[in-house]
Amino acid sequence: MKRLIAFDVDSTLLRVESLDMALEAALSTLPDAVAAKKRLHEITNAGMTGRMALRDSLEARLKLASLDRASVAHMAEALRQRVTPGMAALLRQLRAQGDQLHAVSGGFADLLEPVLGDLGFGRSEIHANSFIYEGEHVVGLDPDCPLSHNGGKAEILNQISTRASSTIIVGDGMTDFEAFEQGAADKFIGFGAIAQREVVVAAAEWAGESYVRSVNALAGLLKL
Repeated sequence: MKRLIAFDVDSTLLRVESLDMALEAALSTLPDAVAAKKRLHEITNAGMTGRMALRDSLEARLKLASLDRASVAHMAEALRQRVTPGMAALLRQLRAQGDQLHAVSGGFADLLEPVLGDLGFGRSEIHANSFIYEGEHVVGLDPDCPLSHNGGKAEILNQISTRASSTIIVGDGMTDFEAFEQGAADKFIGFGAIAQREVVVAAAEWAGESYVRSVNALAGLLKL
Protein backbone atom coordinates (compact mmCIF):
# COMPACT_ATOMS: atom_id res chain seq x y z
CA MET A 1 0.00 0.00 0.00
CA LYS A 2 1.51 3.32 -1.09
CA ARG A 3 1.17 6.66 0.61
CA LEU A 4 -0.88 9.08 -1.50
CA ILE A 5 0.15 12.74 -1.57
CA ALA A 6 -2.25 15.19 -3.20
CA PHE A 7 -0.73 18.51 -4.23
CA ASP A 8 -2.61 21.71 -4.84
CA VAL A 9 -1.27 23.38 -8.00
CA ASP A 10 -1.65 27.17 -7.96
CA SER A 11 0.70 28.84 -5.46
CA THR A 12 1.99 25.38 -4.54
CA LEU A 13 3.42 23.40 -7.46
CA LEU A 14 3.35 26.67 -9.39
CA ARG A 15 4.54 30.04 -8.12
CA VAL A 16 1.51 31.77 -9.66
CA GLU A 17 -2.27 31.46 -9.81
CA SER A 18 -2.76 30.07 -13.31
CA LEU A 19 -6.25 31.44 -13.98
CA ASP A 20 -5.29 34.87 -12.69
CA MET A 21 -2.19 34.89 -14.89
CA ALA A 22 -4.37 34.19 -17.94
CA LEU A 23 -6.95 36.77 -16.96
CA GLU A 24 -4.33 39.42 -16.14
CA ALA A 25 -3.00 39.15 -19.67
CA ALA A 26 -6.52 39.70 -21.03
CA LEU A 27 -7.24 42.55 -18.62
CA SER A 28 -4.03 44.38 -19.52
CA THR A 29 -5.67 45.66 -22.70
CA LEU A 30 -8.52 47.39 -20.86
CA PRO A 31 -8.51 51.14 -20.11
CA ASP A 32 -9.04 50.44 -16.40
CA ALA A 33 -6.57 47.54 -16.27
CA VAL A 34 -5.12 48.44 -12.85
CA ALA A 35 -8.52 48.53 -11.15
CA ALA A 36 -9.62 45.35 -12.93
CA LYS A 37 -6.52 43.45 -11.82
CA LYS A 38 -7.02 44.67 -8.24
CA ARG A 39 -10.59 43.36 -8.33
CA LEU A 40 -9.34 40.05 -9.76
CA HIS A 41 -6.93 39.55 -6.87
CA GLU A 42 -9.61 40.46 -4.33
CA ILE A 43 -11.97 37.83 -5.74
CA THR A 44 -9.21 35.20 -5.83
CA ASN A 45 -8.20 35.84 -2.24
CA ALA A 46 -11.83 35.73 -1.08
CA GLY A 47 -12.20 32.28 -2.62
CA MET A 48 -8.89 30.99 -1.29
CA THR A 49 -9.58 32.15 2.26
CA GLY A 50 -13.15 30.86 2.39
CA ARG A 51 -14.81 34.29 2.43
CA MET A 52 -16.44 33.54 -0.92
CA ALA A 53 -17.77 30.26 -2.28
CA LEU A 54 -15.30 28.68 -4.69
CA ARG A 55 -17.80 28.43 -7.55
CA ASP A 56 -18.75 32.09 -7.11
CA SER A 57 -15.09 33.09 -7.10
CA LEU A 58 -14.31 31.15 -10.29
CA GLU A 59 -17.35 32.45 -12.15
CA ALA A 60 -16.75 36.05 -11.03
CA ARG A 61 -13.15 35.90 -12.25
CA LEU A 62 -14.14 34.48 -15.63
CA LYS A 63 -16.60 37.35 -16.11
CA LEU A 64 -13.86 39.96 -15.69
CA ALA A 65 -12.15 39.22 -19.00
CA SER A 66 -12.61 37.27 -22.22
CA LEU A 67 -10.49 34.17 -22.82
CA ASP A 68 -10.30 32.16 -26.02
CA ARG A 69 -8.59 28.97 -27.15
CA ALA A 70 -5.55 30.81 -28.47
CA SER A 71 -4.95 32.77 -25.26
CA VAL A 72 -5.48 29.65 -23.15
CA ALA A 73 -2.96 27.69 -25.25
CA HIS A 74 -0.46 30.56 -25.06
CA MET A 75 -0.78 30.78 -21.27
CA ALA A 76 -0.55 27.00 -20.86
CA GLU A 77 2.83 27.18 -22.56
CA ALA A 78 3.95 30.15 -20.43
CA LEU A 79 3.01 28.30 -17.23
CA ARG A 80 5.66 25.69 -17.99
CA GLN A 81 8.18 28.32 -16.83
CA ARG A 82 6.35 29.07 -13.56
CA VAL A 83 7.12 25.96 -11.49
CA THR A 84 7.93 26.67 -7.84
CA PRO A 85 11.74 26.39 -7.49
CA GLY A 86 12.77 23.06 -5.98
CA MET A 87 9.38 21.43 -6.50
CA ALA A 88 10.31 19.30 -9.53
CA ALA A 89 13.20 17.71 -7.63
CA LEU A 90 10.98 17.06 -4.61
CA LEU A 91 8.38 15.30 -6.75
CA ARG A 92 11.07 13.07 -8.25
CA GLN A 93 12.32 12.17 -4.76
CA LEU A 94 8.82 11.34 -3.54
CA ARG A 95 8.13 9.07 -6.51
CA ALA A 96 11.51 7.39 -5.99
CA GLN A 97 10.61 6.55 -2.39
CA GLY A 98 7.35 4.97 -3.56
CA ASP A 99 4.74 7.66 -2.95
CA GLN A 100 1.76 7.97 -5.27
CA LEU A 101 1.32 11.61 -6.34
CA HIS A 102 -1.76 13.41 -7.64
CA ALA A 103 -2.39 17.04 -8.59
CA VAL A 104 -5.77 18.23 -7.30
CA SER A 105 -6.63 21.77 -8.36
CA GLY A 106 -9.44 24.26 -8.46
CA GLY A 107 -7.70 25.62 -11.56
CA PHE A 108 -8.31 24.51 -15.12
CA ALA A 109 -6.89 21.46 -16.88
CA ASP A 110 -6.79 23.43 -20.14
CA LEU A 111 -4.09 25.64 -18.58
CA LEU A 112 -2.37 23.12 -16.31
CA GLU A 113 -1.94 19.86 -18.20
CA PRO A 114 1.29 20.81 -20.06
CA VAL A 115 3.20 21.93 -16.96
CA LEU A 116 1.86 19.07 -14.86
CA GLY A 117 2.98 16.67 -17.57
CA ASP A 118 6.45 18.21 -17.30
CA LEU A 119 6.31 17.47 -13.57
CA GLY A 120 5.60 13.80 -14.20
CA PHE A 121 1.85 13.65 -13.64
CA GLY A 122 -0.10 11.36 -15.95
CA ARG A 123 -3.61 12.24 -17.14
CA SER A 124 -5.18 9.99 -14.50
CA GLU A 125 -3.21 11.84 -11.81
CA ILE A 126 -4.46 15.31 -12.80
CA HIS A 127 -7.75 16.51 -11.35
CA ALA A 128 -8.93 20.01 -12.30
CA ASN A 129 -11.80 22.06 -13.69
CA SER A 130 -12.56 22.41 -17.40
CA PHE A 131 -13.57 25.44 -19.43
CA ILE A 132 -16.75 25.42 -21.50
CA TYR A 133 -16.26 26.90 -24.96
CA GLU A 134 -18.65 28.32 -27.53
CA GLY A 135 -16.66 28.29 -30.72
CA GLU A 136 -13.29 29.78 -29.82
CA HIS A 137 -14.38 31.59 -26.66
CA VAL A 138 -14.50 30.51 -23.01
CA VAL A 139 -18.05 31.04 -21.73
CA GLY A 140 -17.90 29.27 -18.38
CA LEU A 141 -16.79 26.19 -16.50
CA ASP A 142 -18.07 22.63 -16.28
CA PRO A 143 -20.55 22.76 -13.36
CA ASP A 144 -20.50 18.98 -12.94
CA CYS A 145 -16.81 18.87 -11.95
CA PRO A 146 -16.52 18.42 -8.16
CA LEU A 147 -13.59 20.84 -8.09
CA SER A 148 -15.84 23.71 -9.16
CA HIS A 149 -17.33 23.91 -5.67
CA ASN A 150 -16.28 23.80 -2.03
CA GLY A 151 -15.79 20.27 -0.75
CA GLY A 152 -14.78 19.04 -4.20
CA LYS A 153 -11.24 18.17 -3.19
CA ALA A 154 -12.60 15.83 -0.52
CA GLU A 155 -14.75 14.13 -3.16
CA ILE A 156 -11.75 13.58 -5.41
CA LEU A 157 -9.55 12.30 -2.57
CA ASN A 158 -12.23 9.86 -1.47
CA GLN A 159 -12.30 8.48 -5.02
CA ILE A 160 -8.55 8.06 -5.51
CA SER A 161 -7.28 7.09 -2.05
CA THR A 162 -9.15 3.84 -1.43
CA ARG A 163 -5.97 1.75 -1.68
CA ALA A 164 -3.57 4.21 -0.07
CA SER A 165 -1.95 3.43 3.27
CA SER A 166 -2.38 7.10 4.20
CA THR A 167 -3.35 10.32 2.42
CA ILE A 168 -1.68 13.71 2.73
CA ILE A 169 -2.88 16.94 1.14
CA VAL A 170 -0.50 19.85 0.54
CA GLY A 171 -1.68 23.34 -0.38
CA ASP A 172 -1.99 27.02 0.37
CA GLY A 173 -5.77 27.48 0.52
CA MET A 174 -8.79 26.72 2.65
CA THR A 175 -10.11 24.26 0.06
CA ASP A 176 -7.06 22.11 0.84
CA PHE A 177 -7.62 22.31 4.59
CA GLU A 178 -11.33 21.57 4.07
CA ALA A 179 -10.46 18.24 2.42
CA PHE A 180 -8.55 17.25 5.56
CA GLU A 181 -11.23 18.61 7.87
CA GLN A 182 -13.87 16.58 6.04
CA GLY A 183 -11.89 13.39 6.67
CA ALA A 184 -10.64 12.78 3.13
CA ALA A 185 -6.96 13.12 4.15
CA ASP A 186 -5.07 11.87 7.17
CA LYS A 187 -2.78 14.89 7.23
CA PHE A 188 -2.77 18.47 5.96
CA ILE A 189 0.41 20.43 5.25
CA GLY A 190 -0.13 24.13 4.68
CA PHE A 191 2.30 25.50 2.10
CA GLY A 192 3.23 29.15 2.47
CA ALA A 193 6.32 29.56 0.31
CA ILE A 194 4.35 31.42 -2.37
CA ALA A 195 1.19 32.76 -0.69
CA GLN A 196 0.69 32.93 3.07
CA ARG A 197 -3.00 33.12 3.98
CA GLU A 198 -3.45 33.83 7.66
CA VAL A 199 -6.74 31.93 7.87
CA VAL A 200 -4.93 28.81 6.61
CA VAL A 201 -2.10 29.29 9.11
CA ALA A 202 -4.67 29.63 11.88
CA ALA A 203 -6.63 26.58 10.71
CA ALA A 204 -3.48 24.43 10.60
CA GLU A 205 -2.48 25.57 14.09
CA TRP A 206 -5.99 24.99 15.46
CA ALA A 207 -6.05 21.44 14.03
CA GLY A 208 -2.51 20.61 15.15
CA GLU A 209 -1.39 20.25 11.53
CA SER A 210 1.84 21.35 9.88
CA TYR A 211 2.51 24.62 8.06
CA VAL A 212 5.71 25.19 6.07
CA ARG A 213 7.20 28.22 4.35
CA SER A 214 9.75 26.57 2.05
CA VAL A 215 10.12 23.60 -0.28
CA ASN A 216 13.01 22.33 1.88
CA ALA A 217 10.79 22.30 4.96
CA LEU A 218 8.09 20.48 3.00
CA ALA A 219 10.63 17.90 1.85
CA GLY A 220 11.67 17.34 5.45
CA LEU A 221 8.11 16.55 6.47
CA LEU A 222 7.48 14.21 3.54
CA LYS A 223 10.72 12.23 3.69
CA LEU A 224 10.19 8.64 4.82
